[in-house]
Amino acid sequence: MTDSPAGSASLEPLTFFEYDHKPGHYCLLLSDDHMVGLLDVFESCGQYGNGYGWAGVARSAIRSRAPELEDRVSFDPEAGMFVAYGEDPAALQSLGTLLHAAWHDRTLLHTLITTGDPDWFD
Repeated sequence: MTDSPAGSASLEPLTFFEYDHKPGHYCLLLSDDHMVGLLDVFESCGQYGNGYGWAGVARSAIRSRAPELEDRVSFDPEAGMFVAYGEDPAALQSLGTLLHAAWHDRTLLHTLITTGDPDWFD
C-alpha cells in the first residue's frame, strides 16, 4: 500500500491509502482494534459495531450528510474490518472525515446508527 496523501492523518483511526497493486484505486479502512471502544454505542442501538456496522454508519452518513458521495464509493466490510474503496480519492477522504467525526463523537455516532436503515448494519 502507498502512504496516504498529506492531510489524511486527520482521519485517524481510519487509514486512507492507494493500493500498490492497483494504482488509481483507493481504500478507506477501519480495523477491529479501533472499533472495540465504541461497541457499547452500537449495542445501545441494537446493532453490533463490527465492519458491517461501520458500513451502516457510512451509508447513514452519506444519506444524511453527503448524498453526493453515494455513487462514488463502494463497500466491502468484513466482521473485523470496515472497508470503503473506489477510484475517487476525494470522495473517500470526505467519507473518512464523516466517519472520523462519528468515531470521536458518541452522540453523532448514535444518531447515524439510529437513523440508518437497519438492513445496512447486517
